[in-house]
Amino acid sequence: MQRVIVYLISLLMTLGSFVARAAGDGKVEQLLAQARAALGGEKNLNKVQGLTATGTYQRTMTDRQLSGDVTIDLQLPDRILRTESMNPIGDMTVITEQGLNGEMLLRNQRTVNAPPGAVIRMGAAPSGDAEAQAIRNARADLARTAVAFLLASPASVPLEYTYGGEAEAEDGKADVVDAKGPGSFALKLFLDKKTHRPLMLSYRGVAPTLQIRTQQGPPPLDGAHPAGDLPPASPIVDIMLFLDDYKSVDGVMLPHHLSRSIDGKPTEAMTFTRITLNPPFKPDTFRHK
Repeated sequence: MQRVIVYLISLLMTLGSFVARAAGDGKVEQLLAQARAALGGEKNLNKVQGLTATGTYQRTMTDRQLSGDVTIDLQLPDRILRTESMNPIGDMTVITEQGLNGEMLLRNQRTVNAPPGAVIRMGAAPSGDAEAQAIRNARADLARTAVAFLLASPASVPLEYTYGGEAEAEDGKADVVDAKGPGSFALKLFLDKKTHRPLMLSYRGVAPTLQIRTQQGPPPLDGAHPAGDLPPASPIVDIMLFLDDYKSVDGVMLPHHLSRSIDGKPTEAMTFTRITLNPPFKPDTFRHK
């Protein structure tokens, strides 16, 4: 259903806005109640205050095909950490951690078995306005993750929902729910009309970037970039996150396969082999390392 829904989004934006004004809040409350019942019910969902999802990912970035392991740690209301490993060149392994703990941005990267001359640039830690924007981006990622897995509106990012219309395709129909939060946060949630489970989230966000280069001589001091070699600013793009392969975990139906497209092009797929609800997080899980 992925390809058809991507096509329908552009057709239904105007209709969705009209239907939302006509239908009021009663419709969206009914849809969300049906969706949460389909995921296991209010009793089971309300017990979930955190999760750990572990698995693998495949990603396309420019002309590179990357793959590795991924772990997502989520603890409501305001903590998230995404840990990824990849092998961009031979046996070299790059481990990256990014997330948020309240108002503290989490960023860490380390490299194992790097060949001579290899340079992996995460970029300098943001400060000032850039840091504030990075925190907003991380908080938006936390909210989207909570909605995708648990259909939850975290207290740190309260969301308001309105009815956004209906998407129809040959193999089924989907109800569209618009969600808006603080600042410019917004997404569209697509709910399968038969199962009532979430099918997809669509939103605008920052496209991920990666630079892998070799260089002669010693590395730049303090992580500085050589003159004329500053990384380009990441563009804001249309992103679709598709959810499928639902399986029951402690009475809660959770998607075990997530795939992402950017500007209509498939870019990433994550397959989770294990999801644990309310895990006993270590004291240093959401700390700077």
